Amino acid sequence: MNCCITAADTSVNILLQNKKTFSYLTDLSTWTTQREKAHLFETGIEALFFCFNHHLKHMQILGEFVNPRMNFTVPVTDLRDG
Repeated sequence: MNCCITAADTSVNILLQNKKTFSYLTDLSTWTTQREKAHLFETGIEALFFCFNHHLKHMQILGEFVNPRMNFTVPVTDLRDG
């Protein structure tokens, strides 16, 4: 059993996905179901603010690591809508 996490394990891709259509944001204006064409954000905060600034609904932020056991999703909820 490996007890340590290496630097390579912590490299993460941050993407935006529509929870209803499962499509990914591509070039900041179009959508695709092909994961490899998805736009990669620098940080989760950047992805979050993109959703807020573009009034996107039904979104989730995906964090994809080299080690898939570390992957995560975070639903985006804009509380400003009431």
